[in-house]
Amino acid sequence: MKRRGVLMAAGWLLAAAATAGVGTVALDVVGAGILGPQNQPLSADDVARALETLPASTSAPVPPATTPPPSAPEPRGLSVPGGSLVAKCTGNQVELLSWSPAPGFRTDDVARGPAATASVKFKNDGTENVSVVTCRDGAPHADTVADEGHHGRG
Repeated sequence: MKRRGVLMAAGWLLAAAATAGVGTVALDVVGAGILGPQNQPLSADDVARALETLPASTSAPVPPATTPPPSAPEPRGLSVPGGSLVAKCTGNQVELLSWSPAPGFRTDDVARGPAATASVKFKNDGTENVSVVTCRDGAPHADTVADEGHHGRG
């Protein structure tokens, strides 16, 4: 029974190979008959004659000059005492996009904007730093001051 299956599989493979070979030859013969000599590459003279029959080209119209759209404000990462933040300026308005305390610190009192100033407090058990962010020349800039009103307790 096993031998009969192997013989049948071999027969199918042989039939498939023969069919593929006959099909390829048939397509080559039919393709040559249908396409005929037009399927031959053009000579340099043929190309020159074909180009002479084309109408004289006109220069393509130049598109009108446009002003590029204003670029979107670029966010800027800033390292500050107690952490880091990412801010962007739009005009003279600043906005805090994200902030991250340094190890051992936590955040408090976030004023993210957009406004003329934005701020975030980074604090740990003994230190509280307030970072105030403003726009200078279109880019975020941070100034950090120690929060003297709180002495690290509470």
